[in-house]
Amino acid sequence: MPTEITSVLDLKLESLTINEIDAIEEITGQPLDALKKPGTKRGPMLRAMAYVVMKRKHPDFSVEDAGNLQLRFSTAGTADPTEPSA
Repeated sequence: MPTEITSVLDLKLESLTINEIDAIEEITGQPLDALKKPGTKRGPMLRAMAYVVMKRKHPDFSVEDAGNLQLRFSTAGTADPTEPSA
């Protein structure tokens, strides 16, 4: 991962573009709402989300680079997808 990139990603789900959502679904082979399903692995979806968001400012950023980020979730009224469902 390039040294100038911060290791913490502030991910705002409402900021995703249609193209970014399409890329996330293409990378993972799952619909974005799969994050809400109990028992679904979160890692691949979160890695894909980090990848598309970081590509905005860092065109050379790779999916592998995304695996080294720490995520800080910031959503508008949406539950943290890593929290267990009630």
